Amino acid sequence: MSQTLAASQAAAASAVSAAGSAADFASALRPFTADAFANGMATLVGALLGAMLAYAFQRRMQARVEERNALTSAHRLMFALLQQINTIVLIQRDYVYEHLDNPGRFISIPATPKFDVGKNLLQVPDLGFLLDSKVGRMVMYDFWLAQENYVEAVNQWNMRSELHYQKVQAALAASVIPNGSVVTQGGIELVLGKHLFGSIVNSTENCLEALRRAYAKLADVKTKARAHLVERFKTNDFSDFDVPKTYGLVPPATPR
Repeated sequence: MSQTLAASQAAAASAVSAAGSAADFASALRPFTADAFANGMATLVGALLGAMLAYAFQRRMQARVEERNALTSAHRLMFALLQQINTIVLIQRDYVYEHLDNPGRFISIPATPKFDVGKNLLQVPDLGFLLDSKVGRMVMYDFWLAQENYVEAVNQWNMRSELHYQKVQAALAASVIPNGSVVTQGGIELVLGKHLFGSIVNSTENCLEALRRAYAKLADVKTKARAHLVERFKTNDFSDFDVPKTYGLVPPATPR
């Protein structure tokens, strides 16, 4: 009898425990109703959309900044070309042109103060915006070659000026040749010596050729660069300039 009573009590306790567990489980499930699930999903989707919109906005702002920087670099490119072409033309106009037909131009073309070859140059990072297309990369390549020719031309001019001022003028001043007198090429060679005479003749001819070559390459890339920039940025707002007179930098056309 006592065993039956104990079994009944154990069964009742087990039933009470099971009922408690079921109540706890039901209580735990109560927040996961359809409305609660919908609200949770709406919050999650809202947060995701907000993050996506913020990312898209940030990317758009970054793209605008990059495009504005590219446009600034494009204007710098045209301005650098203007400066470099202008330097070559000024040297030719002010110091070379009137002496081109003079057989003694290696003497008559004067020495000048040194030109600062570095102030009008662009570096590769300045041209990075040209890398986004095949045409842009060709413009970058052509500009780089033209700029190298510009550097070479100005350096040649500076070296000739230094040679003329330091050596040639000193030798002429120390000679017995009277100022303003007519002197033959042989007489100048005798005064300067064969080495210095040959150096100033070669330096002068190299200078004139370097100036012509630099101008031709710069003028060509100016046309190509501006055409590409107008197409790339969909605007005609880029410096355009012509050189109506080249002072012998462009040889006369050969008649056919």
